[in-house]
Amino acid sequence: MVSPMPNYRFKCVTQITVEDLIKMGAKAVALDIDNTICNDGKENYIDGLELWLDEVQKSGIKVMIISNAIGKRPVRVAEKLGLSHLSFARKPKTHKLIQGAQMLGVKINEMAMVGDQIFADVLAANRCGAIAVLVDALQGETRFPLFYANRRRKEKPIIKEFERLHGYGVYDE
Repeated sequence: MVSPMPNYRFKCVTQITVEDLIKMGAKAVALDIDNTICNDGKENYIDGLELWLDEVQKSGIKVMIISNAIGKRPVRVAEKLGLSHLSFARKPKTHKLIQGAQMLGVKINEMAMVGDQIFADVLAANRCGAIAVLVDALQGETRFPLFYANRRRKEKPIIKEFERLHGYGVYDE
């Protein structure tokens, strides 16, 4: 069975530095949308994201969006940010992460999947050998609240164990 434990954890995407990504071995970053860079179901992204993207991309690290979201919203978010994207990823399935790494021209183990859900983003990354980076969710889920409340409850012991072992940031393994 594949572990749902993330490799790294941060409070927010914009707290992940270029140096952190280099230390992780990341040559590319895949960003989740909902509660990672945008509030659940919204298109407005977090403050500082454009500056963060600029710094990361100037360093040579490639960035794209890989989201479970469907419809035109993920397309509009990606276009506003000037990023390529894959939507309806169905994470924790791995096919879109593998496709994303191919699109970015990196090996799957050189791509960091950054997201807020252990049983979607982190598990998908771990299943295919990507770098699993967990960020704290921006807010509570407004769509499908009962489904996510149950999922968040299941995440708590994993997060508690991760905190006991590592805390936030990039650590020496």
